[in-house]
Amino acid sequence: MVYKGMILLLVAGFIGLFLIEGPNGEPIMSLDDFKPETPEVMELPRTPTKVYKWQDENGAWQFADKPVDVEGTEEMELDGDINIVPGFKAPRKTVVNEEKTRPNIPSGLTSVSPEKISEMMDTVNNLQETVDQRKADVDKVGNN
Repeated sequence: MVYKGMILLLVAGFIGLFLIEGPNGEPIMSLDDFKPETPEVMELPRTPTKVYKWQDENGAWQFADKPVDVEGTEEMELDGDINIVPGFKAPRKTVVNEEKTRPNIPSGLTSVSPEKISEMMDTVNNLQETVDQRKADVDKVGNN
């Protein structure tokens, strides 16, 4: 009985918000308060976009928004209903010394600074040589 009374009180309180007038003379709540607000959509002009297309030396198609000086470049005109995403630029390789090259890794892609990577790789190679030597020693003792 107590639960029914509490539920009735809650329902009456909720309905009362739609009936009691607020300071401006209108009910405190209305059904319009529950409608989602839709933002105004701004229409962008859909103008055609010029794109330049060519094949590189590996046969892969390349696209650019600015003219390029490559033989066989075609100018295309696309309708305005497209998305434009900047292309990926691969990091260039830089020479550390005459024997080794390492990629120029952008910051944030590794927790090790690019200057320390070659030193770390030398340490790993030395560790591998030590492990191989110890394994050979264990195998030699096991065979005796």
